[in-house]
Amino acid sequence: MENAARQAISSVFSTSVNSIFRVGEGAFGSVFCASFPNPPFRAAVKVFRNPYDAEKEKLWYSALQKADVKLPQIYSLYGGNCLVMEYICGGNASRPPSGCNFTRIGKQAAADIAKLHSCRGTGYGQILSEADLGGGRYPTWRECYKNIASRQFLKIENAARGKLFSKDVPLLLENVFARFDGIFGEPEYPALVHGDLNAENIMINSGSYLCMIDPINSMWGDSEYELFQLRENGGDRYNLLQNYAVLRPLSQNFELKSACYAAFAEAEWYADIGRAQDALLNRFMANLVLALDKYFS
Repeated sequence: MENAARQAISSVFSTSVNSIFRVGEGAFGSVFCASFPNPPFRAAVKVFRNPYDAEKEKLWYSALQKADVKLPQIYSLYGGNCLVMEYICGGNASRPPSGCNFTRIGKQAAADIAKLHSCRGTGYGQILSEADLGGGRYPTWRECYKNIASRQFLKIENAARGKLFSKDVPLLLENVFARFDGIFGEPEYPALVHGDLNAENIMINSGSYLCMIDPINSMWGDSEYELFQLRENGGDRYNLLQNYAVLRPLSQNFELKSACYAAFAEAEWYADIGRAQDALLNRFMANLVLALDKYFS
């Protein structure tokens, strides 16, 4: 992967590479930082295992640019599986640096997230091609989300059959489908959704919010669809959700919707990576049980 990153830098900037080092790694592939003698002198290269993922992420960044939020500059695709972008000199908010100004950063980041969700589309749905940059293909959120949740449920059912999950997980999620129309109302408009907006994908330095990164399955949807993430991975240290709610008041049944979105999304993630049910997944399921009991008892 390092060789691919070197080749990408050499081609995109027509220069040799002075130094290169890995700065991140995950199921998608690896991220490298390269320095070179020509402007901009440094860049990041995200090298994907699946060549189609680079093109998808570039598309999702293009969508987020419509909201005029803080993002790294995307320089180029290269070789089918490399995305060359601006190197952000900072760290992610899940690992705050010494002297971190949690209050200031929390307000700045929440303001940018609220700005993102204020971007309106013409319909609901995932952003799968350039044709979806102005809006999704579903006229209602209920129809759109039922389609998403149904696909997630099939994966979760299969994981339960494979003994990764207890049978209680799909049984609990079936209760959401049984009460679907009572849980999910129609939002005011299709909002632009990052797709994985948690503290790990919020870049900061000790005093400021820098930008958001790594959109995944970006879509036009309920603006509250991804807000459960603001409490995860240390997001509560910045009061991200509270700061967001000052700018965009939450819906009356936000806690119930959020518990549903979280349970389906996290269980799907476990199923996708083959991770067995554990205390973390149990917490999401327990939150859903409490929310259902509160609203329907």
